[in-house]
Amino acid sequence: MHHANFFRTTLLLCVTLLPGDFSRAETAFPTPRPFYSFNQSPLIQIYGLPALGESHVLGPEQSTLALHLQIANHFTGASNNTENLSLDGETRRLTLHWRHGLPGNREWGFELPHVMHNGGFLDMSIEEFHDILHLPQNGRTDLPRNRIDYRYARQGVYLVNLNRAVSGVGDVRLFAGMPATEAASKHGYTAVWRVSLKLPTGDDAELLGSGSTDLAGWLSAATTRPPDKWNLYGGGGLLLMNESNVMPAQQRHLVAFGTLGLSLKFLPPLTVKGQLDMHSPFYSDSGLRQLGKYAVQGLLGLDWEFAPRTFLAFSVTEDMVVGAAPDVAFNLSLTMPL
Repeated sequence: MHHANFFRTTLLLCVTLLPGDFSRAETAFPTPRPFYSFNQSPLIQIYGLPALGESHVLGPEQSTLALHLQIANHFTGASNNTENLSLDGETRRLTLHWRHGLPGNREWGFELPHVMHNGGFLDMSIEEFHDILHLPQNGRTDLPRNRIDYRYARQGVYLVNLNRAVSGVGDVRLFAGMPATEAASKHGYTAVWRVSLKLPTGDDAELLGSGSTDLAGWLSAATTRPPDKWNLYGGGGLLLMNESNVMPAQQRHLVAFGTLGLSLKFLPPLTVKGQLDMHSPFYSDSGLRQLGKYAVQGLLGLDWEFAPRTFLAFSVTEDMVVGAAPDVAFNLSLTMPL
């Protein structure tokens, strides 16, 4: 994909999503807050795959600041006649996320991530957990604990080969949003169009970024029933990427993604949520499920509003399609008004 065509598409989509004058939709009840989550596989988190985000925009001059910590443990490998893949290690991602409401019922913001790949510390705990539940180790106990080994070879040539700890700034993302319909809450739901632009600020040689500029557009929606009832939230969209520096010959330039979740407040400050995150493959021309299959992740966790509009959320993520996402990931988010 040529850069000129990519940026013309970027401009056209941004103009399409952000025009118009909408009066602010008033909701009778707080809308569910999706978990901040997307696939943390070392070969996928480098792209602009977004977290779903809330189904409403902030009011004019309102701002929030969030810190998101994701710790993902990887242990998967596969090979065939032409390919050999190993992903063994941990990825930690600490993201500063700022949102600000604008006049005209719009919103913008940015994310600044710090990414770390290393051997981690979770291997022993995961092995013990598997033993307690009599789950298979799938080769975990056959290899040294807490090592980092991210590599992919094709026809004997290494396209990815990272076996040392690295850390640094990841790819910065810019966001914008606006309501999808006028006064949608009168019909029992809220919905927001969102768009993000990922810039190539991370080092692609160390899998801190991809070297590509990525544009995502999606819809985030949720029901507005009383919070002590089950509420449904979800959405989906498309991610458009120009050529990256990571396995460019196999990289796909268009990926579909979606999220579906359930939310229930079972104590005044506590909400329990279950969530599924899905996306189509990021790579083609591969017989390995880690690269060429759809990914589905399941999340379960709690959201605690310990002060007005101040939330602490914790969730655990499991790969529903084995190998297409991290074996397990822990997500911790603190969100506060400014």
